[in-house]
This record gives sequence, C-alpha cells and structure tokens, in this order.
Amino acid sequence: MLDKLGRPWVEKYRPKSVKEMAIPQAKVSRHKVALDEELRMFIKNFFIEIHKVNEENKNIRIYNRTVEEKKQKKELRVPPEKSAILLEGPPGVGKTSIVYALANDLNMEVIETNASETRTRDALESKLKETVKSKGIMDFIVQSKDKLILIDEVDGIYGVTDRGAVPAVLDLIENTQFPIIMCSNEYKRNLQPLYNKVKKIEINPLSKDEILKIVKRILKKEQINNLSPKDLDFIIEKNNGDLRGIINDLQGICQGGLEADNSELLSQLYRDSNEEIFSLIRELFQDARTLEQARRITDKSDVDYNFLYKWVNENLPTFIRKNKELKIAYENLSLADEIFGRIRKNQYWSLLPYFYDLFSGGVVLARKYHPENEGFRRIHFPRFTSTGFFSLTVAERSFVDKVKEKYDISEVEIIQNLLPFLKKLTSDSRKLMKLVSDWFDLDAKEKKLLKN
Repeated sequence: MLDKLGRPWVEKYRPKSVKEMAIPQAKVSRHKVALDEELRMFIKNFFIEIHKVNEENKNIRIYNRTVEEKKQKKELRVPPEKSAILLEGPPGVGKTSIVYALANDLNMEVIETNASETRTRDALESKLKETVKSKGIMDFIVQSKDKLILIDEVDGIYGVTDRGAVPAVLDLIENTQFPIIMCSNEYKRNLQPLYNKVKKIEINPLSKDEILKIVKRILKKEQINNLSPKDLDFIIEKNNGDLRGIINDLQGICQGGLEADNSELLSQLYRDSNEEIFSLIRELFQDARTLEQARRITDKSDVDYNFLYKWVNENLPTFIRKNKELKIAYENLSLADEIFGRIRKNQYWSLLPYFYDLFSGGVVLARKYHPENEGFRRIHFPRFTSTGFFSLTVAERSFVDKVKEKYDISEVEIIQNLLPFLKKLTSDSRKLMKLVSDWFDLDAKEKKLLKN
C-alpha cells in the first residue's frame, strides 16, 4: 500500500531519530531497562573494546613475527556479550525502527540482512563476512561512517538446511569489527547457543495510549478526520499491538476511499487473511501468463508487499518443478531482494513497481510448463514471517497464549497446525471437547474457535 509518492506509510512515518519514537518497554533478565540508553551504551562500549583489542593485536602480530611458531601468542577478540545484542519481541513493536533511528542519531550506516531469507551458513557469510571483518577500501580514502550490523528475523533460522547458520552467526560475532544487533520475534530452542553468548533484551508492545498518539499524529498529517474512536479501537485491537500492522490497515482504509460511514471498509479487515493469500498465490502461479496479468493480480490485493514477497518465495517449489525454470525464478527473486535493499537504504520508493514486477511477474513467468490437469497444490505458510499478516483476534491471541503455557510452540505453528487439528479432533465428540477445553482452561470465546 503506497502513498502518492510511492511510499508505504510504515516507511513514510518511520522515525528518523530516537527522540521521535515512543520507546517500548524493555527488560533484561526481568529487570526494566531504558532501551535507547541500553543500546547506546552497548555501541559505545563496543567501540572502546574493539579499539583496545585492535591495538593489542598489532603488538601481538609484531611479536609473533619475531618468534618461532610454538611461542606465538593468540590474537585477542572482543567477547560475544560485548559484540552483539539480541532484541526479542513481537512484530511491529519498533525493534528495527529503533536500530535505524539510533544509527541516524549516531551518524552510523546500517548494514542489514534478514536471517530468515539467508538461512544457510554460506549465504550469511557471503552477505556479511567482509563487512564485519574490515572497512572497505573507500573507507581509507574518504571519511566514512561507522557501521552498525543488523541481523533481522534471526529466529527465522531453523530446520535441517540451517544447521550451519547459527554457528555462522556466532563466528561473525566473534570476528566482527562493528557492533551487531539482532532482532527476533520469539524464543526458539535451536538458538540456545546464541542466547548463551549474547545479552537478550525483551521488548514489549507499546501501550494502547502510546499507539493512539502515534496513529492520531499520522491521521492529522494525512488530513484525515472521519475515523471514529470506535474505528481506531477496532483497528488497534485487531492488530494486537502490532504498530506496523495498524499503520498498514489505516493506509488501506484511508486510501480505499473514506466515506462518512466506514463500516464496509472496516468490515473487510475481518476477512480471512489466510484464504485471501492462498487464493492470490494460486491465481498468481496457475493463471498468470503475462506480466500484465501478474500485475492485475497483485494490484487487486491489499496484502502488504513484504508479506506477498515471503509467500511467493516460500511457494516457488510447489508450482515450479523444472530446475531450469526454478533457477530463473530464484534469480528474479534475488534481483527483487537487491532492489528492495536499495529502496530501504536510499528511500528510492519509485523503484517499488520494479520490485513488484520481479518477485511476482518475473517469478511466475519463469514457469513455462503448465500441465493441463495440475491437480491440487498445497500452499505453504512462509517458514517465518515478521509482519502483521498473522495478526490475531482477541480470542485467537488468548488461545495462543494458553497453548504456549503448555507447549514450546510458535504462534504460526499453533494457528497453522494445532488449531485445525484440535477442530478436527473435537468436532464430533463432546467428551474430547471438554478434555481439550479443561486442559487449556479455555473460556467460551476460545472454545468457539474450535467449533468454527
């Protein structure tokens, strides 16, 4: 969803400075901390430590050149707990925003990668290895900004093919010349080696009052004044504190054509988002034969561009089976990712249509073979999402929280796999319904989820 200049509101109103932000509440080992000050001190202390280590290593290298190998000293490293920090909290609470705002305040350059999209050791190393180890050649010619490394969606690393990725992140942390901030949405058991090495800051959602202040400020700047308090309450409640999801919904409603009565547009927010994206992905891969058709399919949906990109990425192998076609599709997807990186870094939002064309049209048009009877192709949820697409109703949120009290399972897995299973299990048995309800201590609204 874009404004008249081609920018999504989430980017248009992304704070440029920490002073512009509503700082979310944060905790370290259950003790409240000031998030902005914690990050400032982390960055300041890192550069103090790395300067000491680099000076000492110069002397060690000089010494090592004068003695035999067995007497040589090992070079020093900044400890991982001083090299990297992990921000953990639900989507849309401002983890990425505060990193960029703080970097801007400190005149630093953010080097960002998304761990959920570079899941293997080789991919992560090729993306960041040179950056974390040294300055570029131009840095020695001109006065350059210090770098701040951002590894987003680090909890997107999991599964058999990702086993080398966590050690790769740890290697990067141990060898970095620049501070590393990682972001994750939730706890993942396979990241325990990372948790053991670095400080974790838990980020809580903003309060409703803080969100309302931000929302009202945006609406004032957009000169929109016919959304009622009830409408705003509904949008905020629907997104469960996900500020990014709230802003996306606001832009969708406001640019969808506001009338005195917004009930029709607001009612569309109740739509079953899963069904919509499933239908869109099938239509994109199975029906689109030209770039214009692909554009029409993506244009008619109000699904956020970043959500759609992840779904296309995840479902490529489901619809494209031939290796040559897959190669072209992934090359186009890679180009789309590169363009989006330029858009984010330089605010070149005029390039967004090319991003759309490459990840939708360029990908689906790579498929030349269309069997007459294709049969059923199962649509897969992205292995990881960091967006508000999976925003839940109040009943769903409380259901998820109660399940998490019993089991170590992700929100997506609960909604995608466990809830449909429990519906099937309890559909014809009052006894099983009571057992499940008692086990999770479900209230009436939560039990209704199992009957829908």
